[in-house]
Amino acid sequence: MSQANDLPDLVDSHCHLTWDSFDEDRDAVIERMAEAGVTQAVVVATGIEDALAAAALCDGREGLYPTAGIHPNDLPEDLDGGLAALEALLLDGGRVAVGETGLDYYRDRVPPERQRRSFEAQIDMALRFDLPLVVHIRDRDGRTDAYDDVARLLENRDGLRGVIHCFTGSADHARRYVAAGCYVSFSGILTFPKGENVREAARAVPIERTLVETDAPFLAPLPYRGKRNEPAYVAEVARALAPLKGLSEADARRITSRNARTLFRLPTNEHAGPPVYRIRGAAYVNVTNACDARCVFCPRTHDDYEVKGYDLRRPKDPRVEEILEALGDPRGYPEVVFCGFGEPTLRLDVVKAVAQVVKDAGVKTRLNTNGHADLLNKRPVAPELVGLIDQVSVSLNAQDRETYERHCPSAFSPDGYTPVLAWIRAARDAGLDVVCTVVEGLDGVDVEACRRLAQDDLGVGWRGRMLDAVG
Repeated sequence: MSQANDLPDLVDSHCHLTWDSFDEDRDAVIERMAEAGVTQAVVVATGIEDALAAAALCDGREGLYPTAGIHPNDLPEDLDGGLAALEALLLDGGRVAVGETGLDYYRDRVPPERQRRSFEAQIDMALRFDLPLVVHIRDRDGRTDAYDDVARLLENRDGLRGVIHCFTGSADHARRYVAAGCYVSFSGILTFPKGENVREAARAVPIERTLVETDAPFLAPLPYRGKRNEPAYVAEVARALAPLKGLSEADARRITSRNARTLFRLPTNEHAGPPVYRIRGAAYVNVTNACDARCVFCPRTHDDYEVKGYDLRRPKDPRVEEILEALGDPRGYPEVVFCGFGEPTLRLDVVKAVAQVVKDAGVKTRLNTNGHADLLNKRPVAPELVGLIDQVSVSLNAQDRETYERHCPSAFSPDGYTPVLAWIRAARDAGLDVVCTVVEGLDGVDVEACRRLAQDDLGVGWRGRMLDAVG
C-alpha cells in the first residue's frame, strides 16, 4: 500500500527518465515517484544509446526496469547494424521488453517501408527472447493507415505479448490489438477535455488488459497539463480511468499495476528469484526467465515459476558477478547446472563466463537446453562449449516434427525440430557428452521411438522424466 494515501501502489508502465529534461532533478523525480506510491516504472528506450542509458539508470535502483528498442522516428542510417546492436543488448539480458518500436506516419520522417522492416525485426526479437513488445503508433490526422498496419503485423503471431502504449486510436482498433495478444495503455490524454475518443477506447478495453502510464516527460495529465510530466503523475491517469470502468480508484490502481507486473514480469514487493538455487546438493544457475519456446507442459507457459519450493521469477536477468557471488566456492557442489525456467543459451556469454570459473575449480558442469542454441546465436555454438560444459541435456520431447510442434511451439515454428536434431549431432561430434530427454505422458509421444532415435540413430544418451516432475 502507498504510504501517502493508503491506496495500492502503482506502476508507471512507460516513461523516459533518461531524457535530458530530467538532468537537473532526476533523483528528486524518483523520490517524488516513491512518495506518490508509484513503486515501479518501466524506463523505455528509443534507440541504442538510450537503451544503454536506461540500463545504467536502472542498475542498482529498486523499482526501475529498462527496455531496449529503436523508435520508428529514430532509425539509424545503418538499420541492419542498429538491429544487430539491439539484438546484442537483448542477449546481454536485464531488459523487461523490446521497444519502443512501432509505426509513426504522422511525422513522415522515415519512409513507411523502412519503419515496417524495423518493426517486424523487433517483433521477431520479442518472440525469440520471450519479451513483451512496447508499440508506438501515430497516424496522419484523420487516417488509420498506421493503426491498420500495426494490427496486420501483430495478428497471427503465436506467443506474442505486448502493449500499445499511449493509445489514441479508436475503440475498434483497441479491440483488435487485445485480440492479437496485447495490452492497451492509457496516458494523461485520458484527462484532457478533447480526449473523448481515448476515453471511449478505455471503456472498450477489458480492465484485465489495461495499463496506465505517463510517457514522461510528455503529456502531463490534468491538473499538471503544460508542465513536464513525471512518474508521480500516473496517479491522475488511474484516477481518471476508474469511473470509466465503474471501479474505485483503489481498484484501478491495483488491477493496472498487477497487469503491468504480469506483462513485464516485474517482481511483487521487489521479490526476485535466486540467481542460484540448490536441488539434491547440486547448484542450479537461474540464467534467464526468457525462452524462445512455449512448451505446453512447461509451468512458465502458464505463468508458474516455482520449482522445488523456489520461486524463480526474475524481473532482471542476473549478471555474471551476481551469479558468482550467489554460487560462492563451486567446490561445495558436486555439479553446477545451467537451467532455470528459460533457455540458457539466450545468454551464452554468461553461461561461458560462469562455466569457466566452475571448471577452473574442478567441478562438473551441465547445460540444460532446448537445442536452439545455433539459431538463437546465429553461429555454431557446440565447439565453444568444449572444455566448459561436461554434459549437455537436450529436450527432445518427440519422435517427429509434427508431434514436437504440437507440444513445443517456438519462435522457429513450423520447424523447430530439425534444428534440434542437427544441434545434437553437432554437440556429439564436438565431443560433448549429450543426453536427450523426453517428457513422458504427452499425447502422441512415442517414448520408445524417442529412445531409439536418441541412442540408435543419434548415438547419444537418453533419459525420460515424468510430466509433472520439475527439477
